[in-house]
Amino acid sequence: MIEVKGLKKDFGKGIVLQEIDLTIEKGERVMIVGGNGSGKTTLLRCIIGSYVYDGRVSVKNMHTRKSKAELARIIGYVPQIPPPILMTVEQLVGFVCKVDDNFEEKDVIYSVLDRLQFEKEGIKRHFKKLSGGMQKKVLMAIALGREPEVLILDEPLAYIDPNSREIISEVVNSMPDDLTLLYTSHREEKGSIKASRVIEMDNGYIIKDEYIYR
Repeated sequence: MIEVKGLKKDFGKGIVLQEIDLTIEKGERVMIVGGNGSGKTTLLRCIIGSYVYDGRVSVKNMHTRKSKAELARIIGYVPQIPPPILMTVEQLVGFVCKVDDNFEEKDVIYSVLDRLQFEKEGIKRHFKKLSGGMQKKVLMAIALGREPEVLILDEPLAYIDPNSREIISEVVNSMPDDLTLLYTSHREEKGSIKASRVIEMDNGYIIKDEYIYR
């Protein structure tokens, strides 16, 4: 599903990713761990095509820089830090459905919000004014409501309250077995989002790649 060959990323002040080779099969649930500056977020952003890079990165045999529109339909992505969106939650959901030209998604997104125990009165509030946990729930609902084949989450459990972490973990863990999941974490958090494989990064390198189960 995801193939990375000879990936190298340089921001001009030093190499952030150094000759990364990685293959992730359909249905794998991969957790990437490592400290700040290890290259975790940069790797994710290369996979979704946000960065220019050296090497080759493909998702479902499509080059991430050359097939961004096509891949946007099959990849769900939630960033570590929510963007400062000025719309209300209701406006944001409507905007996403309009861009996708699929208004049936709206009911699915709201259904996921219910599963995430999102406060109903929050629908009318501006996204930027929500708590960090509520913002994560909105972005997670939009990503999952689009029924992606690949779900990419950057620090999904960071900077939110324990109850929100538990709820988000439960919803992600209940997703279909054929969903390919890739997410980052500063450490291996037991009892949260389940992973079948753990990859550890340090200084732009993959230093450990271990299967928990297949």
